Amino acid sequence: MALTMASCTSVDQMYTAYQKGDESQLGRLVQIAGRPDYPYATRKSAVRALGEIGSNEALTVLLGILHEFDRRTSLKEEALVALGRIGDRSAVAPIGRLLDRSLTEPNADLRMTAMPVLSQLGGPEAAEILVNALMYYDVLMTRAEQKTYRGVFTGDEQEIPTLRDTLRQPGTPRPGINDLTGRGASDGGFFGSDVDFMPAAAVDTTPKERDMAHESLVGVGSPAVQVIQDFLDSYDTTTTLRQELAVIVGRIQETESATPADAG
Repeated sequence: MALTMASCTSVDQMYTAYQKGDESQLGRLVQIAGRPDYPYATRKSAVRALGEIGSNEALTVLLGILHEFDRRTSLKEEALVALGRIGDRSAVAPIGRLLDRSLTEPNADLRMTAMPVLSQLGGPEAAEILVNALMYYDVLMTRAEQKTYRGVFTGDEQEIPTLRDTLRQPGTPRPGINDLTGRGASDGGFFGSDVDFMPAAAVDTTPKERDMAHESLVGVGSPAVQVIQDFLDSYDTTTTLRQELAVIVGRIQETESATPADAG
C-alpha cells in the first residue's frame, strides 16, 4: 500500500475514521508507525493511536520500535504504553531486553515507563524481571553507601578511595550480592543481555526507580509470590532486599485476601 508522507493531523483523521468503522485505517497506522523515514512526531501519533485501538496486528511493529537505534526515547515510551494496552505477554521478554540496554544510559524515563507496563502485562516472567530490577537497584544503593563514611569529627560524608576502586573492579562474591547471576557484574545483563552498570547521572534516580520496581512488582499480584520465593531460595541477598521482598509478598497477599470481600 503506497502512503504519502503523513502528518500528525492525518494520523488523527485515520484514527477517527477507524473509530467510525473504517478498519482499513488500522493497516495504514501500522505502516506509519513502522516507517523510520517518517517524521518522529507522526510515528508517535500513530503508535499512540495503535495503543488506543489495542489490536494485536500492531504487535510486531511495536516490538520492532523497541529495538531501533535512536537516542531519543519518547517513541519507545509510546510503544511500551501501547504494548501494555494490547496486553500480549509475548512482549515481556523484549521489554526485559530493552531494560538491559537502557542500563547503559543515565536517562531513567524509559525504565520508569517499562516497569509499570510489565506490571500491567503480568505473569511470572514479568515478575522475574521486576525482582531482578529490585536486586539491581539494591546493588547500586549498597555500593553507593559503601563508598562513603561520615567523618568522626565533622560528620561530613567522606569518600573511601580504596573501597571505591575495589567496587569499580569487583571480585567474584557469592551469588546475589554483586549481580543477579553469580557471574560477576559485567559478565551478563541483569535482565538477560550483556551490559555493565549504568553511568552516573546528574541526578541519582536509583531510589525513584527502585520504588517504581517495588510498586510494579506488587501490581503483578499472586504470580509474583512464587517467583519471589524461588529467588530467595536461589540467591544470598542483602537483608534490606530480603525485607523489601517480604513486604511485597505481604502486600500482595493482603490485596488478594481482601478482593473477594470487596467484590461482595
